[in-house]
Order: sequence, then structure tokens, then C-alpha cells
Amino acid sequence: MKIVLPGAAIVGAAVLWSTCGLAAPPGSAYQMPVQLSGGKNLLCSVNEAPPAGEPAVLTRREQVQADVLATQRLRLVSGPTSPYPSAYTAPTIACVSAG
Repeated sequence: MKIVLPGAAIVGAAVLWSTCGLAAPPGSAYQMPVQLSGGKNLLCSVNEAPPAGEPAVLTRREQVQADVLATQRLRLVSGPTSPYPSAYTAPTIACVSAG
């Protein structure tokens, strides 16, 4: 029975360590207004819950452009290298129409 307690402590420490690893790094979660080259205005969230509103209906080209524009700030924060996958290198992006 004494062997089980150290094992439980190790499992508990592993759970806490992995949970802390899931938290988004500072500066990696934000909302950003985006204007596409075609004139569409969007509000995009990066590594956050999607903004309130109807999801934007975009072509593949518009979606790629929105993703690139929305993650520009993220690329400046993360610098030239980051571990993969992380909130910097594999962000979650959701856009809604802003007008």
C-alpha cells in the first residue's frame, strides 16, 4: 500500500504539469479586425473563443488571406522559432463578418 501513494503523487504531478502546458502563452490570444483585399471587413479571434456573430462565409483564398492577416501579430510575438505544436505555431482562428 505504501507503493501506491508515491505512484499517485507522480500521476498527480504529471496531470498538473500537462494541464499547465495547455494554457496559452502570453500574447498568443487576441481579437483583431481584418480587412481583406476585396473590401470585406472581419473580426478574427486567434486562440480564443469565436467572436459573437455569424461566421464569415469566405472563399478558400479569402480564408487564407484572413488567416495570414490575423496571425501577423502572433508571428511578431513568437519570434523566428517556437516549439511545434504550440499556440504560436498552430493557432486556432475564427472570423465573423464585421460589417
